[in-house]
Amino acid sequence: MIALLINGVTGGAQQIRSAVIKQLERDYVRTLRSRGIGEREVLFKHVLRSAAPAGLTVLSLQLIGMLGGVVIIEQIFALPGMGPLAVAATSQSDQPVVMGVVMYTVAVVIVVNLIVDLLNGWLNPKVRAS
Repeated sequence: MIALLINGVTGGAQQIRSAVIKQLERDYVRTLRSRGIGEREVLFKHVLRSAAPAGLTVLSLQLIGMLGGVVIIEQIFALPGMGPLAVAATSQSDQPVVMGVVMYTVAVVIVVNLIVDLLNGWLNPKVRAS
């Protein structure tokens, strides 16, 4: 679990950090500060909401990429799960099980993408469909 999370967390943190720094350099942040709005409110209500879509997109891609890493980690540490099932079904040419694993993986990818799209629309009104 740690081996999978280290890569995902570092990539997501790097992307969010760069997006926040980019937003902090924008003119509207300077205007908000000049109006006397507190630093905490500027950061949480305005900057993080504008920087969130980039971070969410990277985190969703990392989560989807971890599905492939899980197969390897489960094989190395002899953990039961979808990885050994997929490898065993592939080596035995068990097509229904392979198709089931692929369908499960596709469903996970679709659900993750849907959740990220909904969160992006909720956090940033500019990305909402009209």
